[in-house]
Amino acid sequence: MSGVTDLQDRTVLVRCDLSQGLNAHFAAGLRDLAVRGARVAVIAGYDNPGGDVNPTLSLRHLVEPLEQLTGLPVHFVGDCVGPVAESGLAATPDGAIALLENLRFHPEAQRRSRTFAIRLSALGDYFAVPGGMPESASVWIRELAKLLPEPTTPIFAPSA
Repeated sequence: MSGVTDLQDRTVLVRCDLSQGLNAHFAAGLRDLAVRGARVAVIAGYDNPGGDVNPTLSLRHLVEPLEQLTGLPVHFVGDCVGPVAESGLAATPDGAIALLENLRFHPEAQRRSRTFAIRLSALGDYFAVPGGMPESASVWIRELAKLLPEPTTPIFAPSA
C-alpha cells in the first residue's frame, strides 16, 4: 500500500455470524477497512457446534468465497484466541483480511463469558459489528465493545 492511512498498523476485529452466508455489503466494509490500512480480523460464529471443535463447521470453506467477494487475499487462522490466533494475525499483513476459526468452537463463547472478551481483545485495536450492536448480543460481545473502541471513521454504513 502506498502512504499511511488512518488504520495503518492497527487490527480491527469484525464480529459477524456467518451461518447465513456472506454478502456484498459485508465484503465492501471489509475491503474499506483493508484499503484504509487495517489488518482485518473476521471473528465469526457459524452454526452451533456447542463449544466442540467440529471440522464440518470450520470456517475454512469460506476463504475462497470471501476472497471472491472482497477481491483481496484472505488468510485463514486456525483458532480465534490464544497463541494460534496471535501468530496467525501477526503473519497477516496490513491491508489484508484474516478469517479466524469459528468462535463457537470455544465453550467460553457459548457461556457468554467476559473472560472470552478479554482474550479476544488482546488481538485487536478496534472492534466493529456490522449493522451495530444487536439487542440480543451475547455478554462477551458487549464486553468486547467496552474493551475496544470502534474505528473513528464509520464503517459498515447501513446498506441502501
